[in-house]
Amino acid sequence: MKNRERALWIFIVVFVLSISFFNFKTPSTAIAQQGTAKSDNDFYYYSRLFQKVFATLQQNFVDTNGVTTKKLMYGAIKGMLDATGDPFTFLLDDKQNEALNTEISGRYGGVGLSISKDPKNGLTVVAPIEDGPGEKAGILPGDIIIEIDGKSTKDLTVDTAAKILRGKAGTKVNLKIYREGVSEYIDFPLTRALVELKSVKYKMIDDIVGYIRITNFGDETYNELDKALSDLEKQGMKKLVLDLRNNPGGRLDTAINIVEEFLNSGKIVYTRGRTKNEDQDYYASKKGDKWLNGDMVVLVNQYSASASEILAGALQDNKRAKLLGETTFGKFSVQYVLPLDQKDNTSFKFTVAHYYTPNGRRLHGKGITPDFIVVEPKLTSADITALTTIRKDGLVTSYVKKYPNESDDASALATFKQELKDKNIIISDDILERFIYNERRFTKNYNEIIDLKYDKQLKAAIDYLETGKEPVQDKEEPREDWSLENKE
Repeated sequence: MKNRERALWIFIVVFVLSISFFNFKTPSTAIAQQGTAKSDNDFYYYSRLFQKVFATLQQNFVDTNGVTTKKLMYGAIKGMLDATGDPFTFLLDDKQNEALNTEISGRYGGVGLSISKDPKNGLTVVAPIEDGPGEKAGILPGDIIIEIDGKSTKDLTVDTAAKILRGKAGTKVNLKIYREGVSEYIDFPLTRALVELKSVKYKMIDDIVGYIRITNFGDETYNELDKALSDLEKQGMKKLVLDLRNNPGGRLDTAINIVEEFLNSGKIVYTRGRTKNEDQDYYASKKGDKWLNGDMVVLVNQYSASASEILAGALQDNKRAKLLGETTFGKFSVQYVLPLDQKDNTSFKFTVAHYYTPNGRRLHGKGITPDFIVVEPKLTSADITALTTIRKDGLVTSYVKKYPNESDDASALATFKQELKDKNIIISDDILERFIYNERRFTKNYNEIIDLKYDKQLKAAIDYLETGKEPVQDKEEPREDWSLENKE
């Protein structure tokens, strides 16, 4: 009896395992029995594959909550957009749509960082927003965000990361940053705040030279610029420095309208897409015409991107202004945002065209080279390490609070430098003094928008406008083409 009973149990176990194996194998076999695709664009073949996977998951996946129609379809859409390989093409959910709208309108709760996804380095800070929590904490352009609240950013899209970084003012978020030249990651505990994007700041530098900085291209930027030009002209402006450094871009139509403040003829930009509808040529007209004749210098750097490059490229190609600074970022593509589901307030953003400067230059991944290459001094590894420690420990902030006036440095600065050396913080005198200077400038008056003492590019632009003497040309480090596109 024992042998017969044992045999019966063995039969039952084998039978159950056979059923399980059969149930597991059947869906896979069914998918394989589809023939072969006629080409990579065989819609019906690949549609059948998709339908089989969808049906198999819904019928067989163990967790029914994980395979709702909505969840699978949204996942498929996200994957489809991601499969383009374009970092500017992605799905936007309700919160991301809200974030996009508030960024364009100029007010949102968050940490005040403009970010991009660098194919090589990952989630990169393009520019901290002035007066925002990120800038005040010491986050710099070029910093790479490794983690947000302890979670890796490796697989995050730009907009997913932006969604996480934004939130109600007063809430906390912690960033882990990699900074070139610093051996260890840096933790930045931040408190979100109401960030107001003041897209245009301006002032007279002297009796004839005016200065305007555009920090982004939003809904009100054109009107703000128009007012700035009027006010500066009333104050006697004859020449202009237009600062687009660290400007990540924004609305294409805003950039085009701004160009028309400085040009009344000539091509501004043109786009070429897959369909004829995307082939657009934009020309200057009599619209605007606020500043047509005065000499101009436009400041740019490697963090001037997108709409900034449209403006800079148009002024350079039409010989309306000289560009001074460093080669720009190189985002020469145009995106649309289209609604997807009204109920869920979702949309998707995708690239529809490439844009070209008036002279036919498409510099995606390369950037615009300025007429005058003036490179700001690069920090050494030792300087970066020292600055990171000084900022983290609040040493300069404490020094400035104790000695708020520049005249105090005559007696106090030497002692402070020695204190840093005693703590094994080694930093060049020029870098430390510039750090102290700007800390005082920001502490006393956030409206003091220019640095006439240490800003090499600004000083070179002013000197060129006032004397006509071209600045000494610097050499830039070679820039890697990050576009990952097939070369044309």
